Amino acid sequence: MLKYTTFSFFLFFLFFSFSQDTIINNQSWATKNLNTKIFKNGDSILYARTNKEWVDCHSNGIPAYCYYDNDPKNGETYGAIYNWFAMADPRGIAPEGSRVANDLDWVYLYSFLKIGVINYPNKGIAGIKLKSTYSWSNHGNGEDAYGMSILPGGLRLLNGSFQGIGDCISLWSRDSTYSYSYSAASESNYIYFQSNEIDMLLKNENFRSGHYIRCIKGDDEDKKIATAPLKTQDEIDMEIMSTNPYNNKKKKKKKKN
Repeated sequence: MLKYTTFSFFLFFLFFSFSQDTIINNQSWATKNLNTKIFKNGDSILYARTNKEWVDCHSNGIPAYCYYDNDPKNGETYGAIYNWFAMADPRGIAPEGSRVANDLDWVYLYSFLKIGVINYPNKGIAGIKLKSTYSWSNHGNGEDAYGMSILPGGLRLLNGSFQGIGDCISLWSRDSTYSYSYSAASESNYIYFQSNEIDMLLKNENFRSGHYIRCIKGDDEDKKIATAPLKTQDEIDMEIMSTNPYNNKKKKKKKKN
């Protein structure tokens, strides 16, 4: 009986020691950023080391990843940085049974963390609640109240340079329509944590093109992705021009004349 009890405790301890999820208001979040080199089907993701490689991958719609400063040790600590095309690829990048956290997932989490928070600027404290208790510069450590342990891994800019380790981190937020095109890539959001910021911010700035990925348990949404042929910038510009109300008015006037 003693042996059975001891063995059961060992299995219990072993399971929770290696558990990589934390439950927050019925959402099951990963406690670490994603660090994979392959898609679900086993295809490899290209490693973009140089600035030129990073820019070329973004320009040509090629899925790519890297480690901050190209140092694999940073990958062990912070996870890998991915471009939009790797994050959103229809082959799927999240582990089986999980998905890349999307806009609705982050909004749901943020709403929960803001319950009962009342202050003059109407600002949330999600940053404090989710950031790790160490590694943040300028006394920016958080409480890590729910075990998500958000670390300041920085990000990668569109020009290929790295920025912000120790001071900030950005995480991809998948759009809830699950489209796959250049236009979707340019409109995609990311979640931003900063050392001197108590809140968690939702941003959309195209010059920041490399972010980390935090997964959440749920249906494999990758199967629902509505793929579309990737469009060139010229094609996107033509679409914008054709749907511009001002241009349409000019066309109508010409017809009347």
